[in-house]
Amino acid sequence: MTMIYIHEFSTGIEVKRTSDGGWESGGFTGQYMNCTREIPPEILNAISNREFSLSEGGLQGSWAMVGRQVGGYSVVAVVSRGRDDRGRSVSLYRYFWCEGKDYIEAILRSMISRSSNKVDPLVFDPDDQPLSTGYRLNQDSQPVSLDKFAEYLDSSPPIVILYEQPCTHLILNEIAKEIAKRQGQDYSWAYKVAALENPWYFQVIYPASSEAENNFKEVLARRPRDSVFISGEAGIKTAIKAIIKGRVKPEHINSLEIALAHPQIDAQFWNKLLDGLGASKAYKDKIYSEPMVRLLTLKALLIPKFLPEFLIWMQTAPKPDDCWEFCRKLQASIVTEYKKKSGDLPCLTRNVKDGIYSLLSRLITKPKFSPSDSTIKHKLRGLVHYKFYIPQLVKATKLLLTQKDGFWSQVYRVSFTTDLGYALTQIPDLWEPGIITNYPEEQQNFLTNLQQFWQYPGRIDKNYLSLAQFFEEVKLPHFAAIFYQISTGEVPPNIFSQVSPRRHIKQGKLFEMMLIRKKGWRDHIHSAFFAGINFVKDNFRFILRGMVIGLLLGAIGLTTILLINILEESMVIIGLLLGTIGLTTILLISSLLISLYDKALQASRKKKIATLKEELTSAQASTTDTNNPETLTEISPENQELFNRTHEAIKAMITNLTDDINQLPLNTLNSIGIPEKVQDNNEYIVLFCVKQILRIDQNLQYGEIRQYNERWQKFSDAIWKYQEKKGANTPDGVIDKDGRTRGWLEEDIRNQCLNQDGG
Repeated sequence: MTMIYIHEFSTGIEVKRTSDGGWESGGFTGQYMNCTREIPPEILNAISNREFSLSEGGLQGSWAMVGRQVGGYSVVAVVSRGRDDRGRSVSLYRYFWCEGKDYIEAILRSMISRSSNKVDPLVFDPDDQPLSTGYRLNQDSQPVSLDKFAEYLDSSPPIVILYEQPCTHLILNEIAKEIAKRQGQDYSWAYKVAALENPWYFQVIYPASSEAENNFKEVLARRPRDSVFISGEAGIKTAIKAIIKGRVKPEHINSLEIALAHPQIDAQFWNKLLDGLGASKAYKDKIYSEPMVRLLTLKALLIPKFLPEFLIWMQTAPKPDDCWEFCRKLQASIVTEYKKKSGDLPCLTRNVKDGIYSLLSRLITKPKFSPSDSTIKHKLRGLVHYKFYIPQLVKATKLLLTQKDGFWSQVYRVSFTTDLGYALTQIPDLWEPGIITNYPEEQQNFLTNLQQFWQYPGRIDKNYLSLAQFFEEVKLPHFAAIFYQISTGEVPPNIFSQVSPRRHIKQGKLFEMMLIRKKGWRDHIHSAFFAGINFVKDNFRFILRGMVIGLLLGAIGLTTILLINILEESMVIIGLLLGTIGLTTILLISSLLISLYDKALQASRKKKIATLKEELTSAQASTTDTNNPETLTEISPENQELFNRTHEAIKAMITNLTDDINQLPLNTLNSIGIPEKVQDNNEYIVLFCVKQILRIDQNLQYGEIRQYNERWQKFSDAIWKYQEKKGANTPDGVIDKDGRTRGWLEEDIRNQCLNQDGG
C-alpha cells in the first residue's frame, strides 16, 4: 500500500512576542508559514476563491472547521481566533491536506489523536512546528452511524443541520460524503460556523448557534430555486473573470477543465454563469470590445453548439479583423497551456471537436428565412442571416481551422481529422438509425445523419455540397470526395485522382462508399470516338456495300470520259450523266449514314435520360418515404426475431451468390436494372433480386423492414406467397438460413434475375 502523508500550512503572520511569553500578530506577511511541502495550485486557487472563508462574525466559539475535496486532494481548514498588536481580533487558519480525495475522515482522526485533549482539533499555533515530512496517514476508516440523521440524506444541498441536534465533525463529514456520492460530485461541509462567505458552496452546514441556523436558512432561501449546488463554482467564476481580463494562468485553464468533467455542469449552467457576466447582452447588442470577445470565445469553447453563432457574430462586426485578433490571442494562451500538458486537456479538447462538428452540421443546413427579417439582412436573430449565412460561415470556419496558433485549429490538425476518418469507417457497420451514441452530442448528430448514405447507396442530398467544397478548400480530398459523392452523386476528376491515383479508373471505394468519377472533356471525346467506332462496326456491311456501288458508278463515269475521243459527241453527255449518278449515290449514302448515326445517338441519349429519371424517381421515393403519412409502429420483439432469422439467411445468400455476380457478362447488371453507382455492391444486387423474385416494390427499403411492423409484415406476406407457390407444406413467411426457401430463392436468382437470357 502506498504511504500517504498529511501536510500542513498556516496563515502567514509576523509573530510578536508578548510580555507573558505568548504571541500576537504584527500583520500578515502574504506568505504561508509552517509549510511541510509545496502547496498544490488547486488548493491555493480554492483558498483565493474564498471557498474556506468565514465572513465577519463567522467565528463564535474558540474554533470552527471547514472540510472540502479540492481537485485530487482532501483538505481541512481549522479557523481560530487570535489578536494583533493593536488588540483587535483576527481569524487565523491552519490547513491540513493530503493527496487523494477520500481522506478527509482520516485527516480529522489524525488531528484529534495529535491534540492535547483528544477532543478538539489542532488550531493555529506559530510555535507548533510540524514535521518537515508531514504525518503518515492511517487509511483505515471506521464506521460512522447516521441513524439519527437519515432524514437529511434525501434533502437537496445546501443543508443546514438543526443546532439543537448534537452533531460531530465526523458525522457531518459522513453526511456530506453520502449526499455527494448520490449526486456524483465532490463534497464540502462547514462545522460550528456562524457566517460563511459563500454558504451555497457547501453541501452541509452545522451552525454555531440557533441564531446562526436561522441566518443561514434565510440567506439560502434567497438563492434561486433552479440553482444547483456545484462544488468549486467560485473557482470557476474567478477563472472566467481572470480570462476575460486577459490574465490566463494554468490554474484558470485547469479550473475550466475540471468543471467540464463535472457531471452536473451542463450548457444550462454555463449559459446562466456567462450571461451573468454579460455574454447574452454582448451578443444581442453587438458589443465588440476585447473583454466581450474573450467572454464569447469562452462561451464557444464551453458550449460547442454556440460556436457557429459566435463566428457569424464576429463576421458581422464593424471591424471583424479586430475580433478575430482578440479571439486568436485568447486561443494562443490556451494552446500554450495545452502544449505544456502534452495535449492533456481531454474535456476542453472534446468540446473543441464537438464544436467543429457543430460547424460542419450547420454547413449542410439550408439557410432559414423569416419574413420579419426581409429588411434586416445583417441583423442577428438566432441563425437567420438571409443570403449571408452559408458563405460567411464557410469563410469563418476555414479561418478558424487554419489559424496558426488557434486552439480549434490545433485540435483540428492534431486529432479531429483522424477521428472523423475513423468514425466514417464505422458507419457502414451501423445498421440501425440512431445507433451512434458513444460520441458527444454534436458529433453524434452529424454521424447519425450520414448513415442513410451508406444504408441506401445512390441517395443524394445537395445540401452537403458546401461541405464538399469546404473540405476541397482546406485540402482534405478524401473527405471532399465523400461529400461530393453524397451531394452530387459523382466526384470531380481532380478530387477523384487524389484519392484514386490509378488512371482511367471510373469508380472506386472509400470508407466503404462507392465513388463515381465525374466525366471530364477527355471522357466525352473518348466516348464520342468509341461511339463512332461502334457505329462503324455495327453497320460495316452496309457502309462497304454503299462504297463499292458508289466507286463502281464513279469508275463507269470516268471510263466514259476517257472514251470521248473514240465515241461520238453524244456519248459524252451519257458519261457525264453516269458520273453524276455515281457521285450523287455516294452523297445520298453518306447522308443516310449520318442520319442513321444521329438516330442512334438520340436513342442512346433517350435511354440514358430514362435511366436517370428512373434512378431519380427511386431516390425521391426513398427520400420521401419517411414523410409518408402512413402510421408505422416500432417492430415488436416477436417480429424482430423473425426478421433476424431472415436477415441471417439473406447474408448467407449474398455470400453464396458473390461468385455468380462477379462472373456476370458486361452490361448484364444494366439490363437487370441495377444502377451503375451500386453495381459493385453485392448486397444491393441480391436484395434487388430478392424483391424482384418476391414481386415486391423496389422502393420498399430494407432498413425499414427491420424497424417497423408494417414493413416487416409486407415483406413476410410476400415470402409466404412465394413459399405457397413453391409448394411448401407449411408456409411461415420467414427465410431460414438452412431452410428450403433460401435454396429456392438462390436458384431463382441465378436462373431468372441474374440470367436474363435464360429467364
